Amino acid sequence: MESQIILCRNINIDKEYTNVLNYTENQMVSLCRANAVASANNYSFLRPTGTIFVGFTYSQCIGANYIAFQNPDYSNKWFFAWIDDVIYKSDKNCELVFTIDAWSTWFDYWTPKKCFINRQHVTDDTVGLYTIPENLNIGDLICDYERTSNKIGSESYFYYVIASNYDPTNQSRSAGIAMYGDYPQGSIWFAWLVNRLNYTQTIDEISQWIYDITRQGHPGDITAMFALPYQSFDLIGDIDPTTHKVLSGGGIKLQDTEVFSKSTIRNFSDFTPKNNKCLVYPYSFIRVTNNMGSYNDYKIEDFNELDLNNNPTDNMTFEFIGVPCLGYSGKIRPKYYKGLTYNEDESLPLGKYPALSWSSDAFTNWATQNAVNLAGGITMNSISSGLQMSNGNIIGGITNYTSTILNMIGSFYSASMMPNTAQGNVNSGDISFLFNLNRFKIMHMRPKVEYLQIIDDFFTRFGYKICKLETPNISGRQYWNYIEIGSNEEIGTGDVPSKYMDIINNACRRGVTIWHDHSNVGDYSLNNVII
Repeated sequence: MESQIILCRNINIDKEYTNVLNYTENQMVSLCRANAVASANNYSFLRPTGTIFVGFTYSQCIGANYIAFQNPDYSNKWFFAWIDDVIYKSDKNCELVFTIDAWSTWFDYWTPKKCFINRQHVTDDTVGLYTIPENLNIGDLICDYERTSNKIGSESYFYYVIASNYDPTNQSRSAGIAMYGDYPQGSIWFAWLVNRLNYTQTIDEISQWIYDITRQGHPGDITAMFALPYQSFDLIGDIDPTTHKVLSGGGIKLQDTEVFSKSTIRNFSDFTPKNNKCLVYPYSFIRVTNNMGSYNDYKIEDFNELDLNNNPTDNMTFEFIGVPCLGYSGKIRPKYYKGLTYNEDESLPLGKYPALSWSSDAFTNWATQNAVNLAGGITMNSISSGLQMSNGNIIGGITNYTSTILNMIGSFYSASMMPNTAQGNVNSGDISFLFNLNRFKIMHMRPKVEYLQIIDDFFTRFGYKICKLETPNISGRQYWNYIEIGSNEEIGTGDVPSKYMDIINNACRRGVTIWHDHSNVGDYSLNNVII
C-alpha cells in the first residue's frame, strides 16, 4: 500500500500525440505535482486494466484531465495517462477510465537511432543547404527588383551597316573573306553611328553613299543592310571616319560580365522570413528576359564561384557575349553555375537586330525566307525594316513588319533536374529595336507577401523536407522540434514494451511536435531558433 497517484489538470498534451514533451520521468512528475488536483500514496498494485478506483470526490475527478501513478511491480516506476471518463460510485469513490501516455511514460527508456526522416527542423539553416521541392502553392509571382543591363544591346546609339562587294571610295571590288569581330564575312562593311534622337544627318550620308555606288554602276553589289548595337565597333580604331569603311579585323567580339551579390538580391523588400528555405528556388530566384517574350529562370543558390583560395564567394555572375553579323548574334550565359564555368545550355539569346531592304527586292525575299534565328528553343521569324531608294535617296524611313505573335506560356513550373530552357516565341524584333528594348533585363522573382507568410509559417510549424537517413533532431530548437519519419521506420530502440514502442513509432510516422517546455505548448509565435 505504498503506490502514489496524482490527479492533475491542464496538462496540454493530446492523445493523438500531435504535441508531446521531451521531459524526463522526474520532470513529468514535477509537472503533474505542479498541476495537482489531489493526490494519495496508499495505493496497492495498479493493474493495466485501463481503470482505477480512487478515493477522490467526483468534483475533484471531473476537473482533472491527467493522472500520474507509481507501480511497485515496475520498481515504483511512474506511469502517466489521460483521463477518458469519470464514473461516480459513491462519496469519495470514483472510477477513472484512462489511456496510458506511451510517449511521456517511456520517453526516458529509448534512444533515438538513425532512420529515414521525411521532414524535421534542421540544426543548420544555411541558405541553399535545403532545396528539396516542397510542392507548396506559391501563387502568382511578382518582381521584387529589376535591372536592365547595358552590357549588350540597344542604347541611345546604334550602327547602320551596309555590306557590299564594291568599295565606292576607291572604286574596287572586294576579294576574299574579311574578318569582323573574329567572324568571317564575304563583303566589305561600311558602318554609320546613328543617334536615335538625331539621325537626319546620318540618313543623308547613307543616302549619298548609296547614290555614289549606284552612279558608279554597282547597286547590285550591295549584299545586305542591317543594324547593329553600339557595342559592335570601336570608334577609335575600327571605322575610317571619312569613308565609313570598317577596317580589316574591325568589330568587337564582345565578352563582358555583370556581377550581383547573392545575399543581397535574394532578400525581399517587404518581408523577412524566419526560415532560410524561403530564400531559395522557387520562392526566390532570378529571371532573365530578352524583352522579346523569352526568359530563363536561375537558382541563386546554384551559382558557385570560388575565390583564389577555393572558398565560396557571394558572387552571382552573368556573362554577355556577342559578335557583329547580320542581325547580330549575342547571348547571356550564367557563369560558375551548377558546377560549370560557362553553362551554355542555360544561356539566353539576344533578340535579333533588324535587316533592312532597299530598291532591289531580292534581299527582302531572301531575308523573309531565311532570316531565322534558332537558339534556346526560340524561332525568330524574319523582320523587315525598310530603307527604300528613289533617285538615290532613302525614303519612307523605317517601316515595321511583324508576323503572328504566339502567346507566351506564363505558368510557373516546379524545380527540375533538367537544364532550364528559353520559353516563348519571338518575332517582334523591329518594335523592340525601335523602342530601345533589345537588351536583357535581370529580375528577382518571388511570391506575394500573402503566400510568403503562409510558406514561412509552414516551415516554422513543420520544418523542412529531408528525405534521407539521419538521427532525428529531437531537441535542436529553442521551443519545439517537429519530426516525421518514414512509414516503416523506427525512431529508436530501448527497454520499452513493444506495444508502447509501436505507439511511439506510429506517432512519429504521422508526425509529432516535441515541445521543450510545457508552458509553451501550442505557441507557434515564439522565435524557435537553433540552439
